[in-house]
Amino acid sequence: MFIEYTDSNTLAHRLDVRTKVIIFIGVIILAFLFNNPLFNLVLVLLLGVVALLVKIQLKQIFNLIKPLVPVFVLIMLITGFTYTTAGFNLASSKRVLFYLFSGERLGFTLGGFLIGCNFLIRILIMIFVSTILNVTTPIDDFLHLLNKIKVPYEIALIITIGIRFIPTMEKKKNMIFEAQRSRGAKLNNKGILGPIRSYLPIMVPMIINSIIMSNNLSMSMLIRGYGFSREFTSLKELHFTINDYLILLFFTLILVFSFYIRFEMRLGLI
Repeated sequence: MFIEYTDSNTLAHRLDVRTKVIIFIGVIILAFLFNNPLFNLVLVLLLGVVALLVKIQLKQIFNLIKPLVPVFVLIMLITGFTYTTAGFNLASSKRVLFYLFSGERLGFTLGGFLIGCNFLIRILIMIFVSTILNVTTPIDDFLHLLNKIKVPYEIALIITIGIRFIPTMEKKKNMIFEAQRSRGAKLNNKGILGPIRSYLPIMVPMIINSIIMSNNLSMSMLIRGYGFSREFTSLKELHFTINDYLILLFFTLILVFSFYIRFEMRLGLI
């Protein structure tokens, strides 16, 4: 599932695309700055508030996370059993919660469990911040930004078209899924080859639809004279407003303070 751009008049929607991309990169840096999941949990809560302010339904984000739950559990088990007590700074993190085998073999450490939780919270942060960026930024702004940083227009167009057609293909997949199910297609086959056989009735129409869409797109670009000139223009120019400067200043202060408490105060470690 891919949450696409929604037109609104929130502060995040009005910000320049460069401001949002800088904050996006900064949030990813913050996510990997701390090892303690409690610090990153604060960042998740702040992003959740921002998601509500830009009118994103948290149910949509939870639908993105739901298929990853088995992976989350597996990560916590792996980190809990594989991280030894010698790799932790705090005495509490070196505590072994239980042993998988008798004779105190293969212990499940508290620090390993916390590292697994931190991995999961980092994934949540990346899902939240990427969703907010997609919902608040039209695809034309991304294209304009790529042109500003001197990315070849052909490559920029390929990237933006790919992003633009993800939600379209998602909708077509759901339509084909429901259509095949209404025709009596068995989409819940079991066994090793069962899932492959189940999705053949889905993949064949999807491939055909993709070819038709790409052909229509190429004809539309040809009709509009794409490739006639190497000089490309944009309908609007990117420019910073006072809100952009204030938001960037505020986020820079947060970033500097985070580095201070991490490297000077030695907080956020396990």
